[in-house]
Amino acid sequence: VSIVASYTARDLASHIYSRRHASALWLFGGAAALGLGIWSMHFIGMLAFRLPIPVAYDPPLMVLSLVIAIVVSAFALFAMQRPVLRSRGLWRSAALVGFGISTMHYTGMLAMAMQPPIQYHPGLFILSVVIAIAASSVALWMAFKLRREHAGTAVLARLGSASVMGLAISGMHYTGMWAAHFAPDSVCLASGLANSIDDALLAGAVGTGTLLLLGVTLGLSAYNANV
Repeated sequence: VSIVASYTARDLASHIYSRRHASALWLFGGAAALGLGIWSMHFIGMLAFRLPIPVAYDPPLMVLSLVIAIVVSAFALFAMQRPVLRSRGLWRSAALVGFGISTMHYTGMLAMAMQPPIQYHPGLFILSVVIAIAASSVALWMAFKLRREHAGTAVLARLGSASVMGLAISGMHYTGMWAAHFAPDSVCLASGLANSIDDALLAGAVGTGTLLLLGVTLGLSAYNANV
């Protein structure tokens, strides 16, 4: 999911840059699709996590984490519209996107409503944020490099860079999960999402729905590129 979402971001960056008259529409739709893709990877990863107690997720906080992902995606796509990318602008944008992705992740963790609260290993917590910022900087830089290219080699380059970015997003997520420490007597106080739904079924539904949406987004982008 994270790799497909990253590839979609590359494709949308190229489309937004080449068709500025459609940028507002594509920025909104692209941010929604990309944000959902990043959030879905995070949520599926959380469903893969196992604790010896029943776990649920507070719906308002999960929705908040999705909104954060969409806002971060909108900023990333907006940053890709700049005609020139300077080092200072790259790192500033990467820091904001990286912090946004990290905020989305830890807001999702907060949705578990654990009591006692989850404790985080400081070093691993910082490392997860660093990974998010580093991944964002690479993604923005490569998006700028590839946004004008439409040849077959550019498609392969986008696929390769999307794979790297997708793995980096996953790496940030699992480093953040590695940093989490749960007390032996922890209790989940959330009573919402996933409380009575099979985790595998929910993960499959979220993943399939997201991949379909990203596929439709790529299809529309390809169609408009030829219009």
